[in-house]
Amino acid sequence: MFRARANPVSPWVAMLLRFVAVFVAVLILLAFSWPVVAPAITRLATDVARVGFHVIESPNVSVLEARGDELWVHRIVGPGQIKPFTWFDRYTFFALIPLVALFAATPGLGWIKRFTRLAISLVLLFLIQTSYVVVSVQLTYAAIGLTTVGPIAARMLNGWQVLVRVLWEAAPLVLWGAFTASTWTRQLRGIREGHKLHREAQSKGIKVLRTEARKGWES
Repeated sequence: MFRARANPVSPWVAMLLRFVAVFVAVLILLAFSWPVVAPAITRLATDVARVGFHVIESPNVSVLEARGDELWVHRIVGPGQIKPFTWFDRYTFFALIPLVALFAATPGLGWIKRFTRLAISLVLLFLIQTSYVVVSVQLTYAAIGLTTVGPIAARMLNGWQVLVRVLWEAAPLVLWGAFTASTWTRQLRGIREGHKLHREAQSKGIKVLRTEARKGWES
């Protein structure tokens, strides 16, 4: 009786499974730590966003406050008077976590390149997130009439709000892809070359066996 030989796992599949496993494990581990680090990140984001509001607004009518892991935006409504306008919850900046997990799971990156590219990506993503806070509030001001805009800009407000939201949500994947595209290309090329060499070796082995069998038959 012949035993069926188990097909080996494809290198493509093996790499993908490893990537998913590492990504999920790191994501879960870091997600549990998010409630601890979120307040500190929110305070830093509040300070950075406050600068953005001061640059964009004239006069400055927005007052920012960090309440634990929430970022609150108040609006000045009179001399010494402010009213809460909107707030951003703890998950506004959570995309930093899956970005770390994506870099941790990416195969073929040396430790120096991994940490360097991750650090740059985290800084850029954090700036994008704080910019989202500033821009989204300004667009809301304009949408409800608290800021005067022209008729053309008014018709484009919904489109701008959608675009800003999409950019904010897509930023982690875009940054990760931009900083790891060359690494993935190199990994996939290596797999293709290895597969090609394996097929060539099998082909040569078959030719040798056929030659030996022919010699044996002729003798």
